[in-house]
Amino acid sequence: MNVILAPPSFWPEPRDPGAWQRALQLLAALEPLPDPRPCWERLLGNVLSRRSVSGMYGLRCAPEPTVLLGTGLLRHTPEGWLLDDAGKELLDQSPSNFPLALASLLIRRSAWVRLALLRLHAGSWWFPRGAGVLSARRQIRVGEDLAVAEQSLAKLLEAKLLLGDFAVPLAKSISTAASPKSLSALHAPLYLLHAVGWLDNKGRPKLPDELAQSLGLETPAAILRRVSAELADSAGFVPLEKIALRLWQGLNGKGRPLDLAGWLDQVIGGAIELGSIEVHAWAPGQPRHGRGLFGDRERKLARWTVHDDFSIKSREALRSQKLYPRRGESNE
Repeated sequence: MNVILAPPSFWPEPRDPGAWQRALQLLAALEPLPDPRPCWERLLGNVLSRRSVSGMYGLRCAPEPTVLLGTGLLRHTPEGWLLDDAGKELLDQSPSNFPLALASLLIRRSAWVRLALLRLHAGSWWFPRGAGVLSARRQIRVGEDLAVAEQSLAKLLEAKLLLGDFAVPLAKSISTAASPKSLSALHAPLYLLHAVGWLDNKGRPKLPDELAQSLGLETPAAILRRVSAELADSAGFVPLEKIALRLWQGLNGKGRPLDLAGWLDQVIGGAIELGSIEVHAWAPGQPRHGRGLFGDRERKLARWTVHDDFSIKSREALRSQKLYPRRGESNE
């Protein structure tokens, strides 16, 4: 089954994501609900703009074709549209918690938000003047404020990746007839993500580990924390050489670096020097644990904390500075 993704639709004023919560509170007492256009005409004309309503709706299976209207806060039934569990989850949020709860839900369930984050991460969409344009009162202009690679809507990513937690078991593909100009509607969710700190000032995703992992954007810090938890013994110690291999594979797929011990020294050793990895204790381990950090047999195992700023790219910079010697080299 191919799912057709309707043009993006979100709340009308980027600074007022609570508009969706107010709309849901009104609709909760009026179920079952009609389709977006009559819903706006009869119920939400004083709450949302017409184009902002469909973004709350989910999958419409009949009449064919199957269309994904929005984020799925409302689900389609034979009787009409009802609040989905995701919509009910937002109803109960306090005004102070609502923006963060909505941002998390959008990343998990909105195909358009997921597509935007994946494209921004890959560099095929970008903000030429930085994400500060999201704070402008006017709506962002596609091609000027948000640059979009040609044909980036002609072929979307795989359905499972774009749908996220919005599970559509029979979906084999997803496509859209939306124009690049319609992407200006992404101003609202991207402003929200920037406001909560999940989009940096250059417009690149900076997500919590769990959300990044749901998009396949697991950061080096998240990978290292995950494999550390998987390989730690009962006392919390991790085997450095095995950790280095699992980290390398998490970043590069199968295989191993030509010089695993050297890569361990440069990446893990550099991170310790910079404070991105905080070591609480060392232990010697066994022969099967390898040679130890920088050949030190007393440092084969470590108990540590991995901080968010751990980055392979910054570790590679250390290599050129030769802060740490490779085997057979000296610091002199």
